[in-house]
Parts: sequence; structure tokens; C-alpha cells
Amino acid sequence: MTDDHTPVDVPADAPRSAIERRQQLLETIRRDGGAFDWRRARETYRVYPDPRLVRRDLEQLRKAGLLVRLDTGEYQAG
Repeated sequence: MTDDHTPVDVPADAPRSAIERRQQLLETIRRDGGAFDWRRARETYRVYPDPRLVRRDLEQLRKAGLLVRLDTGEYQAG
């Protein structure tokens, strides 16, 4: 039996909340290093979300003081 609120194609180990999703993104940025634009960040998600969601996640991490936004519009670990 399937939960009507869970899409069938979402992997079982995918984040269950925005907090988990952002934490995984932050861990990847810290581990891989360098600058991340929304396209590079999107590659870290298990299921490709809408670009607006990726941008929002990056911006929320910046507002929390965990990322720094560069003049190029990219982000990196602070």
C-alpha cells in the first residue's frame, strides 16, 4: 500500500523535509568545495527539484550564515 502523499519515484533515502534537504546540500558544498550556482547545487539532489526550490535553499543557507554569496551570484561555504 502506498502513501498518497509520497510520489512513487522518490528514493527511500531522499530527504523528508526542507531542513534535511538543505543539510544534505550544505554537506555536499562543504565536502566538494568551490562555488555552487543553482545548476551545480541541483545536481546534488536525489530528485531534481524546480530551480526556484534550489535557489531558495541556497538563499536560506546564506541567510543562516552558512554560505556566502559571491559577486558572481554563486555560493560557497562560509
